[in-house]
Amino acid sequence: MNLKHIIIAFFALTLVVSSFAFAGHHYHGHGSMMPSGNMNELDTDQNGTLSFDEYLDSYRKQLRAGFDMIDSNNNGEIDAEEWRAFLEIHGIKAE
Repeated sequence: MNLKHIIIAFFALTLVVSSFAFAGHHYHGHGSMMPSGNMNELDTDQNGTLSFDEYLDSYRKQLRAGFDMIDSNNNGEIDAEEWRAFLEIHGIKAE
């Protein structure tokens, strides 16, 4: 992977992560990248500790919310038009 691809991947990742702040507005605050402050909600097996999988599951839900926000036609895939709209919402001129 050359430097150009690394830079593009970095900015794409930055855009996706920043989408959660925007998604939070649309999902009434559920778009935050922070998991729930209530450990009991995260501790799905109720053993009093958080496993990595339990912790990760909270982030998966947040990632899904961000993905679903971009996937405006709800077909489970982000097409070029949806991606372009997402970029433009964030002030990035799409090519």
